[in-house]
Amino acid sequence: MPNSLITLQNINKSFAGVRALQDVSISIQPGEVRCLAGENGSGKSTLIKIIAGVYARDSGAVIINGKSYEKIAPLDSIREGIQIIYQDFSLFPNLTVAENIAMNWQLAKKGAFVNWREIKELAMKGISRINMDIDITRKVKELSVAQKQLVAIARALLHDAKLIIMDEPTATLTNREVETLFGIIDDLKNQGISILFVSHKLNEVFQVSDTITILRNGRKVYDGDTENLDRRDL
Repeated sequence: MPNSLITLQNINKSFAGVRALQDVSISIQPGEVRCLAGENGSGKSTLIKIIAGVYARDSGAVIINGKSYEKIAPLDSIREGIQIIYQDFSLFPNLTVAENIAMNWQLAKKGAFVNWREIKELAMKGISRINMDIDITRKVKELSVAQKQLVAIARALLHDAKLIIMDEPTATLTNREVETLFGIIDDLKNQGISILFVSHKLNEVFQVSDTITILRNGRKVYDGDTENLDRRDL
């Protein structure tokens, strides 16, 4: 699709002769919330890691922002605005909220000194994007799981994120925290940011997603609008 943020065409990937993905194609538009569903071992994690540049595909095409990549490295993916929030959030527990939010930016800057005022300003900018009320001087280890997740989202937004991939983001959240997260996802969608939402929880799939891709044994078995499915079909 010409207006797609990212398009994967006929992706194949094997590990030691075992086919993890077979001819999988997927396209994500700006401001789209797409759910990626399937049982454990269906290929979801492999597909995410190919998008992130962690795994190299065996064959197929990867097109991001209209640019075709022969090989895509993790830095290429980040520069194109793709951010992944894994289940462990990849945060540093002994650092503050501000330090965690600004960490990747500081590393990319490659400066010899830390500008603490700049870090504070960046952290405030990140949390303002999601209307997050939190003390940026607190250590991350003092936060709840839901708060840590919001820190990870704020960090992703500092890098001009165009696509945020959330891997089972509600696994350890309460119902109220899930509602807060879905409100943030809706706000990000309105800002034109795309979300790839990985979940096993069918009620959440219907609540949050515009479209859905379902994998089974490394193959795509459904790709379309969520509203065209009911719970039994899914």
